[in-house]
Amino acid sequence: MVFHYPFGTDRDFIKRIIGLPGETVTILSGQVTVNGELLQEPYIAAAPRYNGTWTAAADEYFVLGDNRNNSSDSHSWGVLQREFLIGRALVVYWPLDALEIVPHYNYAQASAP
Repeated sequence: MVFHYPFGTDRDFIKRIIGLPGETVTILSGQVTVNGELLQEPYIAAAPRYNGTWTAAADEYFVLGDNRNNSSDSHSWGVLQREFLIGRALVVYWPLDALEIVPHYNYAQASAP
């Protein structure tokens, strides 16, 4: 997701939405769970070295970067309000040799019977 950085600068960030409104995200011993369900995250650089639990209220989202241990994201500054969301990232276009469609993961469908 692309969003305006929520602390008064003109910067925009791209992070993954991990927790939706009403969901609880827990990070413990390098594992991320949402409402108790373990996420499989093949895209991260390394397992997170921090712990915590966050619950997103109405119109709030929990976002994390793929470089979990060096990312300015919800683990360091809290949930993101909906008003800061801009849109969905669709294409990686730089550097040119990395041109690709951004893969998206749908965990609700992945865990459905």
